[in-house]
Amino acid sequence: MSETFYARNEEEVSDFIFDHYNNNNPVELIGSGSKKIGRLIQSSKNLSLKTMSGILEYFPEELYIKVLPGTSLDEIESTLKEKNQFFGFEPNNLGFLYQGKSDPGTIGGVVSCNLSGPGRFKNGALRDHVLGFKAVNGSGAKIKSGGTVVKNVTGYDLSKIISGSFGTLCALTEINLKVSPLPDFEETFLIKNLNYHEALKVFQKSLESSLEISGACYFSKQSVSFLTLNDVNKDTSVLGLRIQGPKTSVAERIQSLSKMFKEMLVSVLDTYQTAIFWREIKNFEGFAGSEDFICKVSLPITNMPIFLKHFENLKFQYFLDWGGNVAWCKIENKQDLNQMRMFCLKHDGYLTVMRSNDNFRKSEEFLTNSNLNLKILSKKLKESFDPKGILNPNKMYSGI
Repeated sequence: MSETFYARNEEEVSDFIFDHYNNNNPVELIGSGSKKIGRLIQSSKNLSLKTMSGILEYFPEELYIKVLPGTSLDEIESTLKEKNQFFGFEPNNLGFLYQGKSDPGTIGGVVSCNLSGPGRFKNGALRDHVLGFKAVNGSGAKIKSGGTVVKNVTGYDLSKIISGSFGTLCALTEINLKVSPLPDFEETFLIKNLNYHEALKVFQKSLESSLEISGACYFSKQSVSFLTLNDVNKDTSVLGLRIQGPKTSVAERIQSLSKMFKEMLVSVLDTYQTAIFWREIKNFEGFAGSEDFICKVSLPITNMPIFLKHFENLKFQYFLDWGGNVAWCKIENKQDLNQMRMFCLKHDGYLTVMRSNDNFRKSEEFLTNSNLNLKILSKKLKESFDPKGILNPNKMYSGI
């Protein structure tokens, strides 16, 4: 079992990485250990950032918060809620995937994995909300990028690069994030008994309207059991469209949806039910306790019906999110997973294995994308940030 060093500040992070850089020793970066994404890492030392915890600055009127990487997501979101604010990208809580219960982990892990929930397609991904950061690169040097406001664009693209790099580029020591006002009110417009072709047409029509949909998901009849909310019928497929804003505006837009889809079977979830409905989706609660592979398949919207048609006889569960641009899939065996990988390679898609067993993580790739230039770019970025390749080696790809 690898020995773990718990850093208390940026200086200790820098010294630790510098020593291992000089000795060519690989290091695994960890927070609370709640996110088992990516390939298993062979290292004699772990560098934990969990003890670097706390909110350094929070200015609600300026819409930003500055935190240490080991700060729990629960603590941050509770603090934001007191001021009627939240993260617009709605970060996923992956504890349900790995432990069968809530464990949102640390903000450093959330940023490193670029975790973005149902609000992603309207409000942007996590990487769009990182205003700046401090970190230590693979040679032990301290780096800084960005600031505390969106208008400060110095190094802004660098913030996007480290989001979703899974700790392969640097060890985060401080993070500045944009926050957003909580919506005044919300309801969910449900449409029942649609096939996936009809669902994708509904997404297109509603999202092209001026109704400002902030959540758009679809569960087939075979997958609707994912949802536990009693007010959702489990005998038919369900499509959900979330409407947020002032109460009168929400009511008017719900009425507009009723007119737009008057020939369909519809109902409305109230604000309390809406919160539960989207929480279950955001946190993958319906996949809790599963030993199967869980993966995210991202495709151009025009290719999603081709994907669903191609695999409609395959034994797997899925639900669509982000207006049909992503399918979250539960797959029983590696052969079926490999078929999906091949499909993504041929159809301009991306596949990320979110949950798998340790045997898979020892030897298999968990990222599959159709753009081979991205892997080449990832390798060049790795060499730039981490010249000896000691930070989370092979985490993203073999050799990176």
